[in-house]
Amino acid sequence: MPESEFTQEIARAVSLGILSHFQRQADQGLILLDERLFVADLTESLEARLRPDREVRGQSLLTLLHPDDQAAVPDDILVRLHSGQDVQLEVRLHTPGTPVWCELDFMPVVPPQPGVWALAIVRDITPRKATEQHARTLEARRDALMEVAMDAIISMDRHGRIVAWNPAATRIFGYSLKDALGQQLASLIIPAADRDAHQRGMARHQQTGETRVAGRRVQVTAQHKDGRAIPMELLMKPVVVDGQQYYTAFIHDLTERFEAQRKLREQALHLNLMHEQLPTLSWTTGADLHVRMISGQTLQRLKLQARDLIGRHVTALLDGGREDEVLSAHLAALAGQRGRYTHHLQGYTFEIHVSPLHDTQDHVIGTVALAHDVTDRHREQQLERARAEVLQSIAVGEPLADTLTLLCTLLTQLPGVIAAQLLTVAGTTLTSAASTGLPDDLLGTFTPPPQPDDLHPAWVDAVQGQALGLATLEHASRWTPWRVALASSGLRACWLFPVQTTGGRVTALIALYRAVPDAPSERLRGVVAQAGQLMTVAREQDQHLQTILTTREETLRTLGVALEYRDYDTKGHTDRVVRLALALARRLGLSEQQQDDLRRGAYLHDLGKIAIPDQILLKPGPLTPEQWTVMRQHPVTGYEMLRHTPALGQACLDIVLHHHEHWNGGGYPHGLAGEAIPLLARVFAVVDTFDALTSARPYKNPWPEDEATGELRRMAGHVLDPGLVAAFIELRREQTEPGPPDTP
Repeated sequence: MPESEFTQEIARAVSLGILSHFQRQADQGLILLDERLFVADLTESLEARLRPDREVRGQSLLTLLHPDDQAAVPDDILVRLHSGQDVQLEVRLHTPGTPVWCELDFMPVVPPQPGVWALAIVRDITPRKATEQHARTLEARRDALMEVAMDAIISMDRHGRIVAWNPAATRIFGYSLKDALGQQLASLIIPAADRDAHQRGMARHQQTGETRVAGRRVQVTAQHKDGRAIPMELLMKPVVVDGQQYYTAFIHDLTERFEAQRKLREQALHLNLMHEQLPTLSWTTGADLHVRMISGQTLQRLKLQARDLIGRHVTALLDGGREDEVLSAHLAALAGQRGRYTHHLQGYTFEIHVSPLHDTQDHVIGTVALAHDVTDRHREQQLERARAEVLQSIAVGEPLADTLTLLCTLLTQLPGVIAAQLLTVAGTTLTSAASTGLPDDLLGTFTPPPQPDDLHPAWVDAVQGQALGLATLEHASRWTPWRVALASSGLRACWLFPVQTTGGRVTALIALYRAVPDAPSERLRGVVAQAGQLMTVAREQDQHLQTILTTREETLRTLGVALEYRDYDTKGHTDRVVRLALALARRLGLSEQQQDDLRRGAYLHDLGKIAIPDQILLKPGPLTPEQWTVMRQHPVTGYEMLRHTPALGQACLDIVLHHHEHWNGGGYPHGLAGEAIPLLARVFAVVDTFDALTSARPYKNPWPEDEATGELRRMAGHVLDPGLVAAFIELRREQTEPGPPDTP
């Protein structure tokens, strides 16, 4: 055998031996490459992992690599191998499923063998790569945490040298990363007085494992680069890495917190000082609604002591409030809502706002209340309401006495005014027109109406037009009954304001009674002056109204009497039935309004007869059925004539329309029966029938009283209301019977 063939056989045997060797390695493989770096042969285990479904021999080495890693193969790899150099790569194999990381060691075959020019040893390094990737991930997370952390994170080795320093540490202590790395932590940020203790603590931990600060948050003082002290909260964590002891410190700068606390303390102090001076009152309670704290300048004004109020339940804290309102507002605050109520105390009015009191976790733990003094505003509101009531009373024409009483009520809303009195002046005679809050014994001194000098010299001055009269107990004058009553009532002064005409004549006086003999303010004088104007307007309007009412009354009576002149035989009938009807109304206890309606209805009850032809109305003999039909229309005619008159109420119109209805339903015009007939129409029917019986007519003589009342009894229950008939007969009996004889 030639020598060259023998050499080739030996090389082939060596190659097969190497392949056999790598076949037995679980984590390694071998690739034989030709001069073009194409695969000449490879171990079976590696082939199975690469392409189990196709032949890889004869393929380029690049096709065995992951597409993303093919660029990692150096362009000069052939040159380097030809020159006898080894080449090493870390790449991923192009395997089905998850790529496999491997380390490729290229070695040239010297001398080259036929078909085998280089060897590539393949080592599986996937676990190592996974570990490295995990380590890089952890390191990236650590770096990110170090970068964004608001607190300083500092690591040092067992000798105290700094090995990690994040940006927050630079911001807090002033040292850059370059300045800090490798430096002793103690020399940078620990004050000189504390450095020995720091070194001893580290030595003790390394020798015994004991530490006073590790794992606990402690407040210590650090040192800035410029030498100033920094309050901080420190958490130290010891850790062992690769058998080496390290320490990591997490440091929170407390400078801002301490500064905020300082400012908060200052603000609280200032707030307390201000609150003591403010005209307010505030308190806080716990969840049980018992007062924990109360303060405010108002306590001094009310002569209250905070120590006497602390511990009380809010419903018993201050007098003058409604317990249900107080409790409701504070319970609402405990439920997380806001409450409000008004509280009256010692002549003051407070508007109290109640809010929830929260702890640092925003839980409601009680209530906080702030009381605002709204006395002036409340008094203004009361004055406005009272003034509006007076104006409305004047506008609707209520009785003068009621309007003047409302005006007195308005005046008692003024500060310090205990009672108010309005008096009219006629010459030198004083008449009390209205009063509010005036004690009976004082009011009694005006009955009968007194002269001014019977009361006090100040009354004389006021009647003569003095702008303000001040009647006091201290005045050196005689003790009149008025002065005695004033003193016994606990009052000491009376302000007297004259109400004058444009010509200066005093027509009325306003008297305001007080417990203090002082003088009124300008503002109060203005309010009283307005009250005087309102009194004048009310009196003038009442006079006009009385004139109108009198005129209307006379007009209504004139209409009734005018009918008598047409039917002269009924002369005097209108006045008689009015007198009888009002007497019966008073006997029945009817109201003033009902009596007014009854009187007007009596005036107008036969107004409809104005439309009855004379041949029917004045016919001396009986009427025919046809004539009766016309006659029975006079109630409807009268009603239609009057129903559009605003001054006449419905009760008055009911008399005109229904005074000929019968109790049994046999009357006209609508055939009403029993109590369906309006009451005033039934009352008038009794007196109208009685007057018709007892009055002379062309066709009859007047009936005697007893025969007329007997006829009423027979008509009771048929034509007339039996109850009203009985009341009327009893009334007539009392009016006609002689009184008891005089006793000697």
